[in-house]
Amino acid sequence: MIIDGKGNAVSLLRVAELVGKTIPFEECDVCDLEKLDGVFAKGHFDGLIHLAALKAVGESVAMPYEYYSNNLIASLNLIKMCQKYDVKNFIFSSSATVYGSPKELPITENAPTGQGITNPYGQTKYMMEQILIDVGKAHPDWNIVLLRYFNPVGAHPSGRIGEDPRGIPNNLMPFVSQVAIGKLPVLKIFGDKWDTPDGTGVRDFIHIVDLARGHVKALDRIKKLGLC
Repeated sequence: MIIDGKGNAVSLLRVAELVGKTIPFEECDVCDLEKLDGVFAKGHFDGLIHLAALKAVGESVAMPYEYYSNNLIASLNLIKMCQKYDVKNFIFSSSATVYGSPKELPITENAPTGQGITNPYGQTKYMMEQILIDVGKAHPDWNIVLLRYFNPVGAHPSGRIGEDPRGIPNNLMPFVSQVAIGKLPVLKIFGDKWDTPDGTGVRDFIHIVDLARGHVKALDRIKKLGLC
């Protein structure tokens, strides 16, 4: 089942088209605890993949209250419902922003987190990791995985679903795509003082198909092995 407060009917229909079956969908703002409770009461869930969050780094600096309120309340509500309805397999969509300003590169899984985080978005992800670590300690029978991504980009190979923002994109790849198809004349690159070979910024990306597969494999693994 997909639970989303801003369901995109076209995207959901295309997902159903690609997988060959209708995907159960509930339109629900996960910050609305009462409505979320009603969704959980409708059936049994083997696990939860928590992707719900505001996610634009720059916007989070301009709108800190909205980011802290939305991201933390949504996550706490989902944890509460998992406790109430005995859902013990929990995959959390975290972020590489939890590494803050790393002292060493490349970053590994064991790199320190929570140090030098420069934006509210990253802070909310770090806070939720700490909350889930505490939940795992309090409930040893829970299986919790924290997945830290860099920049998810791309589209399904069919081209039927992918990132196509209606407004101004808040990350790089939509701009690249728009230049490639002639929608924009040039790609503007900002900054030439970075500690890189040519002074321009460097970004790490992960394809959304790889990311989706990673979520499924993580959920399958904790269900089989009981990892936390």
